[in-house]
Amino acid sequence: MDLLFEDSGYFDLTTFGLGIGDESGSMSFAPKGEIILSGCDEVEAIMKKCGLKYKFFKKNGDKILSKEKILECEGTAKTLHKVWKISQNIFEYMSGIATYTDKMTQIARQYNPNLTIATTRKNFPGAKELMLKAVMDGGGVAHRIGLHDSILIFKQHLEFFSDKAGLENGLKNIKNKFLEKKIAVEVDSYEEANYFASLGADILQCEKMSFEELTKCVSLKKSYPHLLLSATGGITLENIDQYAKTGVDFVVTSSPYHAKPTDIKVQMKKADR
Repeated sequence: MDLLFEDSGYFDLTTFGLGIGDESGSMSFAPKGEIILSGCDEVEAIMKKCGLKYKFFKKNGDKILSKEKILECEGTAKTLHKVWKISQNIFEYMSGIATYTDKMTQIARQYNPNLTIATTRKNFPGAKELMLKAVMDGGGVAHRIGLHDSILIFKQHLEFFSDKAGLENGLKNIKNKFLEKKIAVEVDSYEEANYFASLGADILQCEKMSFEELTKCVSLKKSYPHLLLSATGGITLENIDQYAKTGVDFVVTSSPYHAKPTDIKVQMKKADR
């Protein structure tokens, strides 16, 4: 997808109609509040494509205070207007996700210093790369990029086994076939967690459990030291502290994808004669 063309199209009717397209000027970007910055690579690619002279003062993952300058660029009015809104949108949406992820991580690590925030496959279609980059700039990781990069057994998979013997044989086969991969299984009760841990699951993804049951599942690590446990289902900034207190190794969430965009102020000025 050509992000620049999606916004600018074939020409800018306004700058053309006003007759100002060839005037020289500058443009700068700065947040109105404290943010974690994301989107620099994408904005820089746009600047290069349009031949603008530019300078970044900050980089992805930086904590930016209110009114601190992120970027300044120079060019003609028609080019500045061409890159203005798409660049602002990229900064605002991606920095919104990064800032939310950072806040979530900071809260969680007050209770569990090693807890990781991992995000799901529930990204907006077509925006996966931008969303995942923003999560990583905020200190999170991708839980699952797609079907190809990890093994996660859901109840929907188990529907295709007629009995426990078939399931247990299937689990044994997948462990032997993909020796370098960890086998994760989604569970929704302590009984299921204990069962799959006994079959050699490496990761138990605990779906929408109460905090009490989740804590009980974490206790399985005493019997299975290799075991990793994650919590998933409705995890947000408002409740991440409660999940962190259970002792899980990581949480799986899509809430950063729904973060409110940050507010980036753009200033444009005509060049001095």
